[in-house]
Amino acid sequence: MRQATGLRSAPLATDTRSSPAARLRPLPLANVRVDSGFWADRRAVIRDASLEHGFRMLGEWGNLDNLRIASGSETTKRYRGPVFQDSDVYKWLEAVAYHIPGGIDAELQRMADDAISLIERAQASDGYLNSYWQVVEPTRRWADIQMGHELYCAGHLIQAAVAWQRFAGDDRLLRVVERFVDYILSVFGPGKRAVTPGHPEIEMALVELYRLTEDRRYLDLAQFFVDQRGHGILGPNPRFGGSAYYQDRVPVRDAEEVEGHAVRQLYLTTGVADLYLETGEAELFEALRRQWHDMVDRKLYLTGGAGARHQGEAFGQPYELPNDRAYCETCAAIASVMWSWRMLLATGEAKYADLIERTLFNGFLSGASLDGLRFFYVNPLLSPGRPEVLGRGGHERREWYHVACCPPNVMRLLGSLQQYVATEDDSGMQIHQLMSCTVEASHATLAVKTEYPWHGKVELTVA
Repeated sequence: MRQATGLRSAPLATDTRSSPAARLRPLPLANVRVDSGFWADRRAVIRDASLEHGFRMLGEWGNLDNLRIASGSETTKRYRGPVFQDSDVYKWLEAVAYHIPGGIDAELQRMADDAISLIERAQASDGYLNSYWQVVEPTRRWADIQMGHELYCAGHLIQAAVAWQRFAGDDRLLRVVERFVDYILSVFGPGKRAVTPGHPEIEMALVELYRLTEDRRYLDLAQFFVDQRGHGILGPNPRFGGSAYYQDRVPVRDAEEVEGHAVRQLYLTTGVADLYLETGEAELFEALRRQWHDMVDRKLYLTGGAGARHQGEAFGQPYELPNDRAYCETCAAIASVMWSWRMLLATGEAKYADLIERTLFNGFLSGASLDGLRFFYVNPLLSPGRPEVLGRGGHERREWYHVACCPPNVMRLLGSLQQYVATEDDSGMQIHQLMSCTVEASHATLAVKTEYPWHGKVELTVA
């Protein structure tokens, strides 16, 4: 495991400080203190209201019971929800981890401990872990690589494990993950089964696990999954058309545009950007640059919202951007922020930070209510003032969803928001997002005072 001292030993959500192709170095979350102002208020709502609400919802909607059934401790109930229910638990746990250094109350700690204990007990003896496939279809592991979401759920578990190791010094989930990934490596890879995930996510998670552990097998597996994409492995989607839905129409290095399911696409480009930061492969970066400009120039809403079509939750044709039927899933806005952040670290170009700002305030922030207890899945730009009977979510926020990927995703982004504020390189420090905060870097400590976005004045004081 990587060892460091001083500033470099403090944890980050996305730790590219040793990544060969990164031009800018992110600062540890603890070195960017957002103590007042607009974003401090939003983070406080997540910490004080949303996280405990989220745990209650995970109980009411069956996510926790599903893990209990998989562990054998619950025998009177049936599995509830879609195949990816476990992923919401993992995202919630990741969000909790980011708040631990600042202090969480005893009740939230108890909730997190209960969830981690459930995960530990649910893991199969061979390392496999997915409550749906363990409980509902135990003989069909990996039978539905297109829509079964096994690798997707594994990716979110990995990210939660990395966060708990880094921010809580707690390796319980990491031990689960190491066993699970060992099992995955026994199934997939060169000379074994050649697949690419139907829903990208594990790629970025494996790269982050590599950054934590320096185990090259994890980086190589991420590379393997990326290299298999675009060769017809996934086939057409029976509901939504061709292989473009899965970003499987062309190889990753040949991609010219963003297409298909928006969250799948943007999680993929985020993972490919992580892979580039570790390998420096120019072909990967050039494909990312082409796709980013295609998205921003032709397929992105002014708000930063991504995904125009309800059918397939997908990008449409160039300039197909309807207001009343805009999809603009909250998770897609979050994925856009994650991708642009990595592009910023790779290039130092301000346009990526500009899109992050636009998306945070306009495409993402609408995804949660002011009290942090209700959420949007889709973010339409026009409401007719009547109940929406089609589509997912309608025009009023809900306390939770049957497909609840967005609420815990909001929680984990706001939990790690500090990482997007500032970077440094050998020449100095860069400020990318304007908010009242104190930034401690190698060169200096900087105090930022502002009422942005309500007022444009920003005062920066070098200590």
